[in-house]
Amino acid sequence: MSGSTVNPSEVLAKAISRAAVVLDINENQLAAILGVDIAFLAVAIEPASCTGLRALQLIRIYQRLSAITGNDNAAMSQWMTTTNRRFDCSPRELMQTAEGLDEVTSYLDSL
Repeated sequence: MSGSTVNPSEVLAKAISRAAVVLDINENQLAAILGVDIAFLAVAIEPASCTGLRALQLIRIYQRLSAITGNDNAAMSQWMTTTNRRFDCSPRELMQTAEGLDEVTSYLDSL
């Protein structure tokens, strides 16, 4: 058995980075969504922190979109970057505020 332990903060940081790539969210947009300075993106994200909760919410959005699209990365990216009539902007734009992140999450949860 290995002596290494799993650090939830590092796991969350890696997961959010991978989700952002699939969802076509660049570093500046991700920093805005998480409410942090871009320099903090490479740092571990504590799951119980405000930033961690926003990161977990983005992971939830990724999971819902993955389920809806049958794990079609191109479709997920297109949905995120295309203006949505319900939002009057793209989900990616809307998610850059806490309220917008909540709205996108609620919308996907309702589908």
